Amino acid sequence: MLKTLYIKNFALIDELTIEFGSGLNIITGETGAGKSILIGALGVVLGERANQELIRAGADKAIIEAVIDATNNERVKNLLTEHQHEFRDEMILRRELSIKGQSRCFINDSPATLALLKAVGELSIDLHGQHEHQSLLRVDTHLRLLDEYGGLGGLLEEYHAQLETLRQSKKKLESLRQQEKTLLEKKALLEFQIREIDAVSPEENEEEALITEQNVLENSEKLFSETSLIHEILYGADDSVHNRLVQVRNLLQDLARIDKSFSEPAADAYSAQVLVDEITKFVQSYNSRLEFNAERLEEVRERLVALQMLKRKYGEGNSLQKVLSYRKKLAKSSAWRPTFMKKLARLKKASGKHRVHCQRLLYACRRNAERSLSDSVVPSWKNWQSWAFQTQNLKSLSSTKSIHRATFSTRASTTQPFPTA
Repeated sequence: MLKTLYIKNFALIDELTIEFGSGLNIITGETGAGKSILIGALGVVLGERANQELIRAGADKAIIEAVIDATNNERVKNLLTEHQHEFRDEMILRRELSIKGQSRCFINDSPATLALLKAVGELSIDLHGQHEHQSLLRVDTHLRLLDEYGGLGGLLEEYHAQLETLRQSKKKLESLRQQEKTLLEKKALLEFQIREIDAVSPEENEEEALITEQNVLENSEKLFSETSLIHEILYGADDSVHNRLVQVRNLLQDLARIDKSFSEPAADAYSAQVLVDEITKFVQSYNSRLEFNAERLEEVRERLVALQMLKRKYGEGNSLQKVLSYRKKLAKSSAWRPTFMKKLARLKKASGKHRVHCQRLLYACRRNAERSLSDSVVPSWKNWQSWAFQTQNLKSLSSTKSIHRATFSTRASTTQPFPTA
């Protein structure tokens, strides 16, 4: 409902504010009093075309502002929400016309496009008399009127929800197709990188083990000679550590028979002997396994060079683990398509199937509403025949337009054909 109309510098009007009450409001006046100017100003604030000629002489701009009660107007609320505008029960529409030919539009004091202002105006007010805003005479409003009569709001919401789900699925599919295109363009590079890494086949913690082995092979002569010397000192010589400890242990045991205070040192000497024997066994076993293998040393060096090359190219220069992570990433980049394509195909099929079901149900309900509306109107018009209902299926299931079209038309007698839409 229109509550207030404010006009400034429009046509002959300097400044004017009109308050409207609930129910019927009548503006009267002689010819030329300015009634049509008020209607014209209201049309401008509702989004009709306007130019600087409508600005009052001597003024820089004209301002028209309408305060509208939008309580329970769900269509306006949904439209404003969709365009990220604040919705208020008391909605303020304002339009400013500049002498320079510019036009500025505002909804609830926030800048808006003329198209949005016009759409909000059409959902809020009907102007009767000049027919541009008389919604019953505009075919594009007939389907909405039929849906409101039939109470099909809930079904329409379900249908549009399925339509939105299908749109989102198509967006995801298109995104994946774009990714697929990008990957195909990089396919040769990806395959080359996979082959290069797989040719070396690095393993986790391999580099550390190879570095240790390289150190052993490079120092095998020193390791052999010094482990041999250790064995000689500990066990091989006549005066070896082992023989000396045996001698000391025996002496301590003899003294312990005289004085038991030597029992603990004798036990410690025995423990030292056992420890020396263990060290001797380890050194002897290690010495026996040593090889002067120049071929193996070369293999290890070549392997380390290959790993270093991979680290420089794919491991940011210092990490074999990053090379392995990059290889997994390459595998994922190559293998994602079949899984995601199947998933999206299933999603698209399910969403499309549900939408078709809603479409058929919606059509049946609209036909029932059309028959009910026709039955309730025609008897009261006696010889007038009314309400032709037409449907048109669009090619694309994801079309943003309506899948049906309704046209209300009348004829004065049964001998006249219905007008075509």
